Amino acid sequence: MAGNENSGRAPYEPTDADREKVRVLKAVGMSIEAIAEAMGLAVNTLKKYFADDMEIAVAKVTAEMWMARYEAAKDHKIPAQNKMLEQLGAVKVGVPRQPAAPKIGKKEQQKIAAKKVGNKFAVPEAPRLVIDNK
Repeated sequence: MAGNENSGRAPYEPTDADREKVRVLKAVGMSIEAIAEAMGLAVNTLKKYFADDMEIAVAKVTAEMWMARYEAAKDHKIPAQNKMLEQLGAVKVGVPRQPAAPKIGKKEQQKIAAKKVGNKFAVPEAPRLVIDNK
C-alpha cells in the first residue's frame, strides 16, 4: 500500500541534544561524513536538518564555553577566575617564575669579588700574545 501514512519510516525529528552534539562535533573539526556516521544518519539527512547548526557551530560552541567559564568564575572557582582573567589579558596568571640562581659558597664569592677588583693594587691581566710566523 504505497502512499499510505502507515507505510515507511517516520520522518526524522532532531532533538535539542542532537543539535548540540552536531554543533560540538562540527566545532572540533569532524567532517560531515564522520558526524553523520556518529549520529547514525545519512549525510543528506544531516545536511537537511542540521545545516544551520553546522554553519554556526564554532561561534556557538565558543560562546557557550566562554559563558560556562564565566559562570564558574562567578561561583568563586579560583582556577576558572584565573583562566578567565588570563584569557581577557587582564592579569598574567600562571606565568612561570625565573628559577633562582644557585647559591654559591664563600670561596666562590671571594673569587668573584677578586675578579671585580679594579684599583691600582689589583693584579693586572696577563698580556695577550699574538704570534705571527710569517
